[in-house]
Amino acid sequence: MIELKNITKSFDDKKVLDSFSAVFDEGGYLLKGPSGIGKTTCILLILGLIKPDEGELSVPDNTRFAVCFQENRLFEKETALTNILAVNDNVTEEAAKSAILELLPEDTADKKAGELSGGMKRRLAVIRAMLHDSDVVILDEPFTGLDDASREQTIAFIRKHLNGRLLIITSHDERGLDDLKVINVD
Repeated sequence: MIELKNITKSFDDKKVLDSFSAVFDEGGYLLKGPSGIGKTTCILLILGLIKPDEGELSVPDNTRFAVCFQENRLFEKETALTNILAVNDNVTEEAAKSAILELLPEDTADKKAGELSGGMKRRLAVIRAMLHDSDVVILDEPFTGLDDASREQTIAFIRKHLNGRLLIITSHDERGLDDLKVINVD
């Protein structure tokens, strides 16, 4: 269980979160709210990349995270396949290629990430996170730049590869995510 209790966080005198509380115990969660409201700040707090100004944060020791940040954070000069294998030592080349084929065109595995379109890069970043051996999967705005068909395919891919892990998705758009517990960040 991950718990944020009365969390307050400010950046340069701008309060982003004010006494925000949430509990993530099992299943899937949608952190929902308009852009700039503090969804990514919640993610960064959970990951321990930033500290709260006030409040309590509880994350079990040794929690293993798989993360797809808002920025794709791909190795642009490396192939799509290398981008997956470089951070997933538990994944075989065959499994990585199979996963790529679920969301991307057949010839994508051998293309450099820098040659892919924005939507293809986004899906590659999601694939990489979903294949990572973890207890918790965090996807920060995973559908940015995707058309409706690609969004639906990506949602199906996430569900298929979740394997009982805790899922936290941030988005301002909950289409296709009706089964997730909604936590409004405001």
